[in-house]
Amino acid sequence: MASHKDLMQMVRDGLGTLVFAFGHKVGIIDAFIELKDPCTVEELSQKSGLNSRYIQEWLGCMLAAGVVRINKEKKYSLPYSKDLLKRWGHIASVIPIFSELFGKLAEDMSKEKPEGYTYYQPFLKWLDIFQTPEAVHSWNNNLVIPVLNLKSGKDFTLLDLGCGYGRHVRDIAEQYPDCHIFGIDSDEESIKQANIELAKTTLQNVKYEIMDGGKLPDDWVGKFDFVIMNDVLHDAYEVDSILKETKKVLKDDGYGAAFDPPVSSYPENLVNDKTAQFYMPFSLFSCLPESLSGPPGGEGLGAGWGYERRKEKIEKHGFQVIKVHKDVDKVQDGIVFKK
Repeated sequence: MASHKDLMQMVRDGLGTLVFAFGHKVGIIDAFIELKDPCTVEELSQKSGLNSRYIQEWLGCMLAAGVVRINKEKKYSLPYSKDLLKRWGHIASVIPIFSELFGKLAEDMSKEKPEGYTYYQPFLKWLDIFQTPEAVHSWNNNLVIPVLNLKSGKDFTLLDLGCGYGRHVRDIAEQYPDCHIFGIDSDEESIKQANIELAKTTLQNVKYEIMDGGKLPDDWVGKFDFVIMNDVLHDAYEVDSILKETKKVLKDDGYGAAFDPPVSSYPENLVNDKTAQFYMPFSLFSCLPESLSGPPGGEGLGAGWGYERRKEKIEKHGFQVIKVHKDVDKVQDGIVFKK
């Protein structure tokens, strides 16, 4: 039998994460970053503009969690890099956003035939902030650029199916000024924001449109060298239609790439898996409900659908999965395929 201490520690860690998220939200962490050296409660209070008694209580929480340190002079420090503090502070701030969905998720779970719900706009905005230019550039270089290198030349045509706010393809467009990129998404607000951000640049090789990935234009047959799908398939309620349309618009020598959480399809492989521990809560509150939100009988996939079953689905549509990053039988972020 599992130790009750494991359960207790999980709850304690969750409470500590919530307090850390609050510190990120109200500026305590920013104050630490600006002060740099170990500081007093009063110095933190002055820098953040927050009440010192509340600051002291927040510090007590973080001392107990082992995140904040205190020295002999009773000065406090948060001994992590600025990038780490900013990144994980923002990640922690998704917890209150998901808490706002408790009622909606509970209501849908109580139905015999769940109907799901579409993306929660505060979460999409959180996600956009999470995808910093540096993070997007690194992600593209590690995962997308190796796919683009499968074909010679830099004047390719690329479809980003489910582009969201369009950050990833703007970065690619900057790296490949001779390419032509189309970003599509069925979410009107996402395309609106993508076009707002595009207007702030001088890019001429990117175009965004509101479009259903399962119903692409007939005049796009054989149009694209690459079709990229980032966090699309596991969220979708029409996977078969999307893959059918992907096959239609790819050139005969084109490549598709589907990037989704690197989680196994098999529950026994999720035990104590820290990658799954990170991604599965996102799926419970956002990915799975989105996948259930389409026409009656929506897919209901989510991150738990997993790598192995996703790969099997792609192969059933006649695609050949090829090795680019790791052996194709190993769970990973991307599945790269060709006709």
